[in-house]
Amino acid sequence: MMDNSEVQLQENIPLSDIDLNYIETQRKAFTKTLPIVFAICTLFIMGFISLCIKDNFVDFNYYDYILFAGAGFAMFGFCYFIGWSLYKYDSYNWKKDIINGKNRLTSVIINRDKTEYGEYLTFAGQLKEDKIRLKVRQEDYDHYPIGTKVRVTYLKFSKEALELIEL
Repeated sequence: MMDNSEVQLQENIPLSDIDLNYIETQRKAFTKTLPIVFAICTLFIMGFISLCIKDNFVDFNYYDYILFAGAGFAMFGFCYFIGWSLYKYDSYNWKKDIINGKNRLTSVIINRDKTEYGEYLTFAGQLKEDKIRLKVRQEDYDHYPIGTKVRVTYLKFSKEALELIEL
């Protein structure tokens, strides 16, 4: 086990070209998949609603069809706005990471956490109650148990580990 006085944190290390390419890849993947996912989900939900009210289609007038299509576009627009807001938030964090650089922490893993969004490891900070929770790759999550002394290089604002090395 590691004492908190042994925890070392180096801040504002300039990003390498590999790190900048990683951030750009994340950005492109987000913008490519977002509209496609929302369109497919909207079509699926609208199809399900159509099946639920298929017996009432006979009584529909032309303006009911227009309202039904408008509701689909409104639902897509709302979901797209939420996704766009998340993208802007992530873009803001990526810009701050590019300006401020990355951090390198020598610490010990104190907790492991798996959610639907990814795998997270929690590291001990310099103060006794200080903790740093970072998203890591699946293979890193599987490889490092609690109590392992590691050196992690991470993006401060995106809270994502770039490199994890056991000491």
